[in-house]
Amino acid sequence: MASELQPDFENASRGLIGSLQPGVVRAADGRPVYNNDAYHFLHAAECTEGVIIIDPLTSVECAAAALALYRKHRGQRPVTGTTSIPLVAPEGFVEEAMSENIYVGPAMRRRALYMYGAQLPKAPDGQIGCGIGMAVSTGMTSFVPPNTMVTSTGEERTIDGVRIQFQLVPETEAPAEMNFFFPDHRALYIAECATHSLHNIITLRGALVRDAKAWARYLDESLVLFGHASDVLFAGHNWPTWGQKEIEQMISEQRDVYAYLHDQTVRMMNQGLTGIEIAETMTLPPALQTAWHVQGFYGSVSHIVKGIYQRYMGWFDGNPAHLWEYPPVENARRYVACMGGIDQVVGKAERFAQDGDFRFAATLLGHAVSLDPHHEKSRRTLAWVFEKLGFGAENATWRNFYLSAARDLRGEPQNNPMPQSRELNPGQSVEQWLTLLSVRLDGPQAANEAFTLDIDVTDEQRWRLILSNGVLTSRKASDRAAFPGKPGFTMSLAKQRLREILSGQPDLDGVDSEGDAALLHRLLALTA
Repeated sequence: MASELQPDFENASRGLIGSLQPGVVRAADGRPVYNNDAYHFLHAAECTEGVIIIDPLTSVECAAAALALYRKHRGQRPVTGTTSIPLVAPEGFVEEAMSENIYVGPAMRRRALYMYGAQLPKAPDGQIGCGIGMAVSTGMTSFVPPNTMVTSTGEERTIDGVRIQFQLVPETEAPAEMNFFFPDHRALYIAECATHSLHNIITLRGALVRDAKAWARYLDESLVLFGHASDVLFAGHNWPTWGQKEIEQMISEQRDVYAYLHDQTVRMMNQGLTGIEIAETMTLPPALQTAWHVQGFYGSVSHIVKGIYQRYMGWFDGNPAHLWEYPPVENARRYVACMGGIDQVVGKAERFAQDGDFRFAATLLGHAVSLDPHHEKSRRTLAWVFEKLGFGAENATWRNFYLSAARDLRGEPQNNPMPQSRELNPGQSVEQWLTLLSVRLDGPQAANEAFTLDIDVTDEQRWRLILSNGVLTSRKASDRAAFPGKPGFTMSLAKQRLREILSGQPDLDGVDSEGDAALLHRLLALTA
């Protein structure tokens, strides 16, 4: 594969103007939030008066540093629009961004620590990348809702003198996504639909399973719409590709890999194989095995196949023995008893590991650690096994998961570079805040509570919150009129003041209210 690598090395450095020196971005308190290289690329398209920013990075600090680096070399161009900037996004973007990143954010963040190796040292025996970049910034995130929605493929807009043609590609790398083409510059931005790695149908940090068949279909549509007219292809995570022939080859191979994995998974599924069995037997065609840009550095054939199976068939594999299994600790208790005790389990696992079967050794030791998390030998041995699996993994996210787990088993000091906050995002709607409140509600604690609150958001609309049977229901008024019936508590306030209260600052000074304020405090306690 060495000969195929040379064009990528050349493309990665082609047109280099300057780099960030030193390669560290810090937060206001001096804490490093970016080191060495970004997980993502910020692209700047120069226009008549200003510059269009494409995909503005994960954190505020990194976006500011990237824009400063651009301006250092290209001049003080304003972001196009300055006072009224068009924020262009595909239809459904806000809803999907909120669903994935806000509603289940805490669970995703915990897994993301493992997936991106955030706790690992940047070293040969630690974190050496994420597969499509080096690391994720741990800086401050923000969200400003888009004000310009693309609703159909073929839409064309002119922003500051630059023509842009859009292609909607939902259910590819993200539930709401779009590619776009600059016809006057013969430049195609393909988002994350075609990167220099096999991407994820389902990410290890957790997400909705993407549609591999739709992904392939949209890539073919990209070829038809833009392939013949493109001289450069650029994307969200990697270096550009130059040349019409090279672009068409890359897109077609990316199309074929997702289509092949989808179609063959479905074929074998219909023959009676489970997701695990299909993943164990799936191999790509020879031409795709040697295509550098579809190697499993980020996504993997194994977990993509399992994701495709999950999308169609769900968590159950059809075997009744797996229909009502015990949770891990109870399962472990019975396995360990059957094998003669925890020391016997560890001894057998060591023998499997010595024979090179680290996968089954990890299974046995997983039972031992689940049963007794403080058993030193089982923890130490499992850490060693995970380390071996990590060092042997081609996939960067697998490596990070294994090595992060090994680190935790050894009891190495923890830090939390992705802090969790109760504070609500000011860019979200009141409806999104209330939906988030409902999934934070402690249902068992609230099961015997029943009350109603009315909230008149003076710069938005009226809402009724109904707590019953451990469920918080939010009801939107059809007009400014009051809801029927008398609530236990009513308050009238501006959206910003409501955000402060729901974020854990329940001081009602200056708020027009009526009724029992203790009900509001009770709701906030149940959703803390």
